[in-house]
Amino acid sequence: MENDKWQKLLDCAVSTVKQAAEMALEPGIELNIETKSNRNDLVTDVDKAIEQFIADQMTAATGYPVLGEEGHEVDSFEGRVWLVDPIDGTMNYIETRRDYAISLALCENGVPVLAVVQDVAAGKTYTATLGGGAFCNGTPLEKVDPDVDFQQVVLLTDLKEIRALPRLAQVLAESRGHRRYGSAALEMVEVAAGRAGGFVHLWVSPWDIAAATLICTETGCLVSRFDGSNMDVRQKGSVMAAWPKVHSGLLYRLVQAPN
Repeated sequence: MENDKWQKLLDCAVSTVKQAAEMALEPGIELNIETKSNRNDLVTDVDKAIEQFIADQMTAATGYPVLGEEGHEVDSFEGRVWLVDPIDGTMNYIETRRDYAISLALCENGVPVLAVVQDVAAGKTYTATLGGGAFCNGTPLEKVDPDVDFQQVVLLTDLKEIRALPRLAQVLAESRGHRRYGSAALEMVEVAAGRAGGFVHLWVSPWDIAAATLICTETGCLVSRFDGSNMDVRQKGSVMAAWPKVHSGLLYRLVQAPN
């Protein structure tokens, strides 16, 4: 019965996110681009409309409160709370029309228990439930390789992190290479799906990573703060998501190793 309940919640979340994806692809309204904290922190009327749509749908279906990037707030994380990022990668949505995601997670007392990350342009729906595995378009994602180290994988990070972390440039030089897509949710999903070995970012918000964190952990990835401390998706801060041996190698080289 409990599994049926989770499946119904997941089906509802997936259906809602897919409808939101159609809104992103064919918005029918002007973007009306605005800046928030800086010139590259953008929001559009589509972001706002999608968040409102998802919030309305999930609240009506479940009665659980919603925390969203574009204005929805909650008093606490006690019980079950939906976390939504209507467009993660708004710059990509505006400029390249690809590599942006809709992210929806259900947290129970601050722990992600259900996740949907929609790669809108690619038409890929990543899902997970706590203890139930992770999937892409209904196909199970395999567990990541626990024995591969960072020298054997592609790593995902940003120029800001490379500038802030002098050791990171050397680590990247020793790896298979460096990539950056501009959406934390999609970058973490790349790690979960085995296409990249690790992701490092120094500042993310709960709605950026709550869903992707569960998808990662369900495929055997480790997700922590940059210093290795436990990840609490309720708080803003850093994130390091990686395959097990990649994670330990990055943690040692970037934080623990003597100068």
